[in-house]
Amino acid sequence: MDSQATLDAPRAASDLGKVGKGGRDTKKTLGLRADWGRLPGHTVEVWLLGEHVASGVVDQATEDDSVLWIAAEGISTRRIFDKSSGYQIWV
Repeated sequence: MDSQATLDAPRAASDLGKVGKGGRDTKKTLGLRADWGRLPGHTVEVWLLGEHVASGVVDQATEDDSVLWIAAEGISTRRIFDKSSGYQIWV
């Protein structure tokens, strides 16, 4: 990983971005999601202990919200993440 490439921790949904012309928010605000079972088809960011782990489209999730899979893309394979290991999903 490039030593200059750093990621900020995701912002809470309640944080306000900068307001541009027309009163619109010019920064994307991410929200922590606990309802993983409702996320298939959504683009998400995966975080663990304050570190960005992955980004991608949710391919599948369990009904009990405990596990989800990020779809394969390019040379990346399908990946699995589980809540019990401390992973967080931000949309």
